[in-house]
Amino acid sequence: MVVFDYSDAMKRKLPVGENHTVGSAAPTLAARQQARLSRDQRFDGRFIVAVVTTGIYCRPSCPARIPKEENVRYFVCGAGAQEAGYRACMRCMPDQALSVPDWAIGNRHVAKGLALIESGFLNDHSVADLAQTLELSSRHLDRLFADTLGASPIAIARIRRGQTAKVLLQQSKLKLSELAEHAGYGSVSQFNKELRLLFNCSPSALRRQKRANSKILLDQQTLTLRVVLPVRLPYDFDWVFNYLQGRALEGIEEVFERPHGQVFRRRLSRTGAPESWLRVERHGNELIAYLPLDGEPIYQLLRRLGRLFDLHTDGATLHKHLSANRFLAPWVEAAPGLRVPGAWDGFETCVRAILGQQVSVARGTELANAMILRYGGGDFPSPEQLVDKQIAELGMPGNRGRAISTVAQQVIDQGVTFEEELKAESFVEALTQIKGIGPWTVNYIRLRVLKDPDAFPHNDWVVLKQLDTTPAQAKLQAEPWQPWRAYGLMYLWYAAGVDRAKAALAKQGRKPG
Repeated sequence: MVVFDYSDAMKRKLPVGENHTVGSAAPTLAARQQARLSRDQRFDGRFIVAVVTTGIYCRPSCPARIPKEENVRYFVCGAGAQEAGYRACMRCMPDQALSVPDWAIGNRHVAKGLALIESGFLNDHSVADLAQTLELSSRHLDRLFADTLGASPIAIARIRRGQTAKVLLQQSKLKLSELAEHAGYGSVSQFNKELRLLFNCSPSALRRQKRANSKILLDQQTLTLRVVLPVRLPYDFDWVFNYLQGRALEGIEEVFERPHGQVFRRRLSRTGAPESWLRVERHGNELIAYLPLDGEPIYQLLRRLGRLFDLHTDGATLHKHLSANRFLAPWVEAAPGLRVPGAWDGFETCVRAILGQQVSVARGTELANAMILRYGGGDFPSPEQLVDKQIAELGMPGNRGRAISTVAQQVIDQGVTFEEELKAESFVEALTQIKGIGPWTVNYIRLRVLKDPDAFPHNDWVVLKQLDTTPAQAKLQAEPWQPWRAYGLMYLWYAAGVDRAKAALAKQGRKPG
């Protein structure tokens, strides 16, 4: 693949992009044209519109004057437009749009490679390392990305870093060295060079371009960045916050109500250190995150929140697919936009999945809190803190306690971080070989840690009760839900919750309102 030379484009001051690969992940040409002409917001994040006469690229919903079709070039993502010499519109800010949804990508290697890039893999690894992780050659990886997304892996990584850097430049007074680290740059010189390539101006000039209506602000007193997280509707906020509240860890997480809506908080500091908390607030149909600048890099916190709140799911497509199923349709219509909350920390959720085998959510959370007090000193214990403990003493079967110690030892021995997706996948699949870990646990880990949209614990007690069938038949009955069986599972759990609420009211002699 020939990567476009940004510096040459700047010298000639003209956008190229005449001969480019749109990318197979883009909607059809007819759909692109219709979405552009109608300014359809549902297609924001699905493709980019670049205008030859202005050298600017926009979201399909951009309120600017609609250009003629002959002056338009389409791209799957902003990185492809950047590689072709275009610059992001300052009005609709397409460089801050959501990622292309997994289902539209259609290629497993590209989907996993994109997820790794968005988690910051290329901030401290090479493209060759990425290719090796995906078990591909570098040339084949470049070809797959070009064919699917119309952009190279390095261009996508560059624009991701640039997005975060631009936000921090315009909304904070951080030193450039601190800012570069938060955005994922290896050095200030790399930071300076890439920003000039992306925005055709120096970091200091970009810092002066503050937007009065920006949705990203900095509280200088507490050094907390305020970011409006992108949400694809429909999205059931109540379901997500209630899910997290039922599993909140004492002293580490909090979920509560305020007049404007629900709030989620997570402590980032270790016990004994000055306290630092991240929080996410619901305001109508928006999620607003408050991110401390005194710890983990911002790009990593945003990745964690995207996973935790399941922000990258294409809600409209998912809703349409599950609504077509006769069994799920009533529940999908009753609660559009259920999501699968992901894991804040992979190891933590693995351990909690084992603790939660064959017990209620409340009991599993109780055991996790006991583990925090006994082994973590107020923090969730690390693999090193669990590897030699008799965990069954917390009040669980011996095999289950030993399974946790075994998992901790294997995480240490294999250097598993749960961020390298293929390595994490093979690790999770091998968990069934450990005595005390069953298929339900592995599927639950796939659901929340690997964020597999098709994970389905077909032997889950609630699944069997709601479908009134056997595990084998439940698996067959859920086949039409593919590739979103994980979301079908959420609707079964939701239905069970409605049934429990009705039963509780009936017991009190009251009718549902």
